[in-house]
Amino acid sequence: MIHFINIITTRAILCLTLLGASVLFSVQSQAGDWRYSVRPGDTIWSICNQYTTHNDCWRDLAGHNQINNPKQLSTGTVLLIPVEWLKQAPVAAQAVYISGEVVFSSANQKPAELVNGQDLRIGHRIEVGQGSATLRFADGATIVMSANSELIIDSSSAIKQARAQSIEVSLPRGEVQVTVPKRMPRTQFRIKTPSAVAAVRGTKFRVISVVPSAQGQSAAMRSEVLEGIVGVSSSGESQDISAGQGVSTIEGQGLSPAATLIAAPRWSRNCNDPGYVEWQVSLSATQYRLALMEDDISMDKVISTVSVADSNYVFKGLEEGCYQVKVNAVDGQGYNGLESQRRLCYQAKLDTPQITQAEFSRSGLSSDWEQVQDAMRYRIEVSEEPDFSSVIATETTEALSVNLSPDSSVNSVYVRVKALADEIPESDYSEPVHLVRENNKNLLIGILATVLAFVAL
Repeated sequence: MIHFINIITTRAILCLTLLGASVLFSVQSQAGDWRYSVRPGDTIWSICNQYTTHNDCWRDLAGHNQINNPKQLSTGTVLLIPVEWLKQAPVAAQAVYISGEVVFSSANQKPAELVNGQDLRIGHRIEVGQGSATLRFADGATIVMSANSELIIDSSSAIKQARAQSIEVSLPRGEVQVTVPKRMPRTQFRIKTPSAVAAVRGTKFRVISVVPSAQGQSAAMRSEVLEGIVGVSSSGESQDISAGQGVSTIEGQGLSPAATLIAAPRWSRNCNDPGYVEWQVSLSATQYRLALMEDDISMDKVISTVSVADSNYVFKGLEEGCYQVKVNAVDGQGYNGLESQRRLCYQAKLDTPQITQAEFSRSGLSSDWEQVQDAMRYRIEVSEEPDFSSVIATETTEALSVNLSPDSSVNSVYVRVKALADEIPESDYSEPVHLVRENNKNLLIGILATVLAFVAL
């Protein structure tokens, strides 16, 4: 299991943006205010009536925002609404997959176990121990938190599709992978760490927030871009990082030059033993990272992760079924490379097919067999010997029957079949069926009948 480095940071200012039916909100925890953008037709009274429970809101809101003429509100004016006046803070995200030790808390809530389906609101802090958590935001953006990570939801907006989504989170420690949907207008997603900020609009990237390992050392951040472009800023310096690049920074020292990430490893499929995966070696790699996930290509649902030095690994003790597996190489600077992903089906082996019909005549050999679940192809072998030491014909087919034409000089054969699949170990061969050409069989029967008749006389 991968253990990510921890860091310590001060809690970032919390802000919330809620946009529904062309309405925009945000909240700042320091000031205790939500921000509301005035739309056409709004009045102080209508805003208070729709979004607050404060009895004197229509009177107090103007004073709170230093509005001299509350009867004249300009479209787009931002009003600050105290959080305690609001009817309910909106849901910012939802926990869609939890594995291992994960808790969430807020300023007014003690840590509690985070479970699948749990709604998360602005200000919630999510902490992952030995496990992982996948969070999905209102517009479909997802964050996958790795082991030993901590994340705070600073702001999020619930939007109509015609409006841009704005999401901001803080990452005091650990690692996350973010996937922002490719939609227009594109979501604005920001991740704040103690040493830098990564901001994107429609992309896929990782952020690792590194804790000082000793007193006097500074926090650090590393960002790796898998798709799109990420803007990273630190100490007044900004840089756009493209897909296939990474950048790092140490608090107060600005950004490093962009580094090129190791290319995605190519899978090797020479062996299909249960749970075994193998990939081609990268000469620049110091190690490889593997993630075993649920069989869901719509988002990452990480079951476990592991770092290995070799270019192969065996997942042991899995329940039978199919999974997704990702691998990336890690270089000498600690950058995680681009990912390769494949489906892995863990099953002892396919069931053995049984031959249901077989005939051997002058026109050739035909055979049928039963269908095997999950099988994609079948391999048929024909031999003159019962141990198949000399195979005279073989064929691989997706069908459940075959027609072969052994040499006309062959009068007796043995036939067997096995099931094949790409991700599941192949089956055993079926029990061989012994066949004799019909013309020779009829001749033998005639001779035998004649002999029996002669004996009877």
